[in-house]
Order: sequence, then C-alpha cells, then structure tokens
Amino acid sequence: MVWDVSVAYYGCPYPKHIDSDLDEIREAGFTSITLCVNEYEWPNMVKVKKAIIDRAHSIGLKVFVDVHGFGFFVPGHFSIAVPRNPRWCEVDSTGGIHPIRGCPNNPDYRGWLMCKVDELIDMLKPDGIFWDEPSLLVPRGWPDIWTCRCDVCRSIFRETYGYDMPETLTEDVKEFRQNSIFDFLESLTSRVKKLDGGLTNILCLMPEHTGMHGIYSWEPILNLRSLDVFSTDPYWIWGSKPFDWFVEWTGRAIDISRRAHLKSQIWVELIKVPRGHEPDILRSVIKAVELGADAIATWSFRAEEGSALSCEDPETAWRTMIEAIRIIR
Repeated sequence: MVWDVSVAYYGCPYPKHIDSDLDEIREAGFTSITLCVNEYEWPNMVKVKKAIIDRAHSIGLKVFVDVHGFGFFVPGHFSIAVPRNPRWCEVDSTGGIHPIRGCPNNPDYRGWLMCKVDELIDMLKPDGIFWDEPSLLVPRGWPDIWTCRCDVCRSIFRETYGYDMPETLTEDVKEFRQNSIFDFLESLTSRVKKLDGGLTNILCLMPEHTGMHGIYSWEPILNLRSLDVFSTDPYWIWGSKPFDWFVEWTGRAIDISRRAHLKSQIWVELIKVPRGHEPDILRSVIKAVELGADAIATWSFRAEEGSALSCEDPETAWRTMIEAIRIIR
C-alpha cells in the first residue's frame, strides 16, 4: 500500500463549497491534498485557506501547503514583493533584470521568504510543506543568456572560486547555480523542521538535468538533512513523450530517494490530457506503484476544468484517476 495519495487543490474562495470538494476528494480515495497558497493570496485569503485545512483534518485528510510563487523561486503565479524590491531580482548574464524572480542568494529575499514560511506554518497549521519545482529563471536566449549574475551572486562566486564570475556558462558557473538552489533549500527545509519537527518536507524537482532551470543533477538531494520526501513530475501524456521517458524518470526518482533514505512521490498529470488518452493516466499510476513509488500525487482537482490547463475531457480524466487510485489502494 502506498504511503500517501495526494491531489493538488487550489481551494475555493467560497467556504460553502469546501465541504463538498473535500468530501469528494476523500471519497475518491485520496489521503491528502496539496493546497496551493499563492503569494498574491497571502494573507488576504488566510481565513478560507485555514478553513480548508481545518475541514480536511476533520475528515482525515493530511494537508501539504504548496508555497506557490512566493518570489517565484518556487514557481506559481506572479510575485508582488519582488517587483517592489528590485534589488532582490535575478539578473541575467547580459545585465537584464527579471522583476518577478527573487535571487536565491539575495539575503533580503531569503529572509522575506523565510518569514512567509513562518507565517504559513503558524497561521495554517498544515502537515507539511511542498517545495514545488524550485528553479532559476530561463531567460530568452538560453544557454547563451542565463541567471543569476546579480551583484550578490558575483560577490559570492568570487569569494568561493577566487576569481570574477564569468559571463559564459562555465563548469564553475554551472556548479555555482546548482549549489545556490540547494543551499537555499537546505535553509528553507531546516527552518520548517525547527518550527515543528513533525512537519513533512516534500521537494519536487522537474525531470530534466540540462541545467536550464539550474539543476544539473539530483545528487545534492543526498545532503538535504531536513528532507522527508523526494518527488518529481514526469508529465508525458500532454507533452507527447514516450511512456519509456515516464518510466525512466520515475525510476530515477525512486532510486535517489532510496539512496537518500527518503520516501518517493510521483506526480501524474491531470492537466491538458488529450481526449482519448485518459487510459494513460491509469497506466502511469499503476506503473509508478509497480516501480516502487511510496506516494502518488496528481495535478489537479477535477482535471482543472475551466482553466487553460484543463484536460480536454475533464470528467472522464477525473473518473479515470479515481479508478487508478482504487486499484492501488
């Protein structure tokens, strides 16, 4: 039996809908929700987010809060705080400023995000935090143009390597970019555990090692001391990738999780699935469990009907996911 089956849930601003949504989620066989909390919603929507968590807990669902888009180190919707603090911004190798992305090395941005995590945990009382695809910006012109080469990054690079940060993507720059991400993740996940040692830290990284987003290897996961679950989201159906690609990246995630003594979580897409491809949802869930995944998650509730990311036949896609969950549980 899998450890957890989660569904991403944006929540509803109208509290009267919470009970029916969460009852449907529980009856479908999910054991948790991954609740998106976007920067622009915080703290304006704190009451309804807390109501969702309280109701979920009352019916036996765990809640992992997705820190969604806070300065865009963890992607999501737009940032408000970073444009107001332009010194926090990522700067590309040509000097271009990217006003919605906070640099993971900037101490003021880091401090701000730490405070937001404190607030989320204190005010919402979730079961854990979901770190959703932390990354560096991919500027137009990649790989000739890359981030981040702000004053802070250049100063740290010089202190670390003993020479000025190049304008080209050298091996030292690649290493520095990756280390910047994982250093911040170590600080963030450690902060969560210091606030409450019983909280679960889940980290989801995209299934690619090109370095486009700053990640060249998953090996640094072995050094994240406060991590509990490692996750990836090998979405292959709407991207028309071969099923073998899904199997490969699922296997890689499970392998590194076992080596790091972590639980593994595999995300199966419930967005943009073309009509007629719904059986591939079931196929993915079953294969991930066969390969040894400890947890399954899906993005998102009711196949994100009504959004630009909706499956073409959201009702059939949602029902197929429910069928898959019943098989693995």
